[in-house]
Amino acid sequence: MGDCLMSKETASNRYSVKTSSKKGRRNVKLEDLPEDVLRTVLSKLPVKEVLKTSALSSQWRYMWTICPRLSFDSVGVCGGDRCDEKRREQNFVDNVNLVLQKYRGKEVEKLEVRFAFDGTLVDHLTDWVSYAVSSRTKNIAFDLAPVRWGGRDDRYIFPLELFDSESISRLQCIQLSFVSLKLPTHFRGFQNLRKLDLNLLHVTRKDLENMLSNCDCLEWLSIVRCHLYDELRVESPLSHLMYLRVVNCIVTKVQFHAPRLSTFEYKGHFVPIIFPHCLKMETANIFFFKAVFQHALGALLSDIPSIQNLTLRILPQRIETQWDLGYQHKLSQLRNVQLLVHIFEEDVDNVLYLVSFLKAAPFIEKLEVHFGGCKELWFASKGPARHQLPHPRREYSHLKDIHITGYKGARGQLEFLLHMVEHAPALEALTVHTTQLIPEACFPDAVAPSSFHDAGRHARDHLRKGLSPKVKFCVV
Repeated sequence: MGDCLMSKETASNRYSVKTSSKKGRRNVKLEDLPEDVLRTVLSKLPVKEVLKTSALSSQWRYMWTICPRLSFDSVGVCGGDRCDEKRREQNFVDNVNLVLQKYRGKEVEKLEVRFAFDGTLVDHLTDWVSYAVSSRTKNIAFDLAPVRWGGRDDRYIFPLELFDSESISRLQCIQLSFVSLKLPTHFRGFQNLRKLDLNLLHVTRKDLENMLSNCDCLEWLSIVRCHLYDELRVESPLSHLMYLRVVNCIVTKVQFHAPRLSTFEYKGHFVPIIFPHCLKMETANIFFFKAVFQHALGALLSDIPSIQNLTLRILPQRIETQWDLGYQHKLSQLRNVQLLVHIFEEDVDNVLYLVSFLKAAPFIEKLEVHFGGCKELWFASKGPARHQLPHPRREYSHLKDIHITGYKGARGQLEFLLHMVEHAPALEALTVHTTQLIPEACFPDAVAPSSFHDAGRHARDHLRKGLSPKVKFCVV
């Protein structure tokens, strides 16, 4: 971080400060510049270079302390010292305390601590939180996640009770990782908080809901690996929230009152996701663990109808053999869709049923489908033909660009593409890649190089004759 100071006061080579010596002009030294200018200059330098300025002269010994942002992490503080964990921990504590002592009485805009949590650190961590309160800190980050956190149930109990109403009102950004939160009885919310980043947090559903409900100015929220075993719900309006990420959390529902939400990212089990007051969601990136494709689509239709750009991935995924599921809603604002589709052996003959989502997205302009799957998908001849589909009531008249990867010459893939091409009069570009973007972690079987060439020829021979000459057609 170029504008932060990370602690490690070390011996360094001496620097020389060049000054002007032209006749008629007095020498100007760097330290003669106003403090706000020096602060700006030093904040542009790499951390190690800032610390080296302490060797310039006695006047420069503590000049680095005018930097308003402090960042401490195990690498920056302890370097590559090969010592046991306890010695490394003590070195970290000593260095942090040394720097904070020299900053005593100064305002610190940001205090950042990144070190793997150990129970012996509790008193020191609490002292550093207390320092953040007294130094009028606006941005605070305590990232205490160990490299191996699985199976660990201990957490640092973050002392919210140290913050009075004045210090809470100053906070604009909070990042907490591997901590436990319990709201004090007098807690009235973070009135001016703009950004909140929570990871591996222990907190009850009620406390989390109460905390978020009292963050009226919140614009950016990330919740990662926070297991509530309950609903993640905020019914009070978060009128400024524009970005929301919920990743790898064990929850039973996600529901927010966020009318201005623009970007939503979700990775986790297939649960209801509800934004009833969201007016115009620009981007949604959703990765469900284990779901039926049509069920996931139906949930998005009813609960997040305002999406403009959608990326949907399901693993493991099943595909139902139904064309029309009777959707009552439309994704009328949806323009760009990216589907990451894992085809298991049981669904090799069901690929064509993916077109069921098109009925719900009448104004789609760009479609990307990235196939991955089992070896049985290669040149599979199973599955229905497109003429068995009910004729679409409306052409896909807005669809201009189709991009496919992982094409394996399967009948379902070809019929899917032919159906799209035949009902997209405004189509301008069709691109088919035989290589795939989805990693083959689930299906690591080796494939002969000639298979890719044969799949490309298969696509070229069958698709070219049905395309308008105006369409830019490319097979890679």
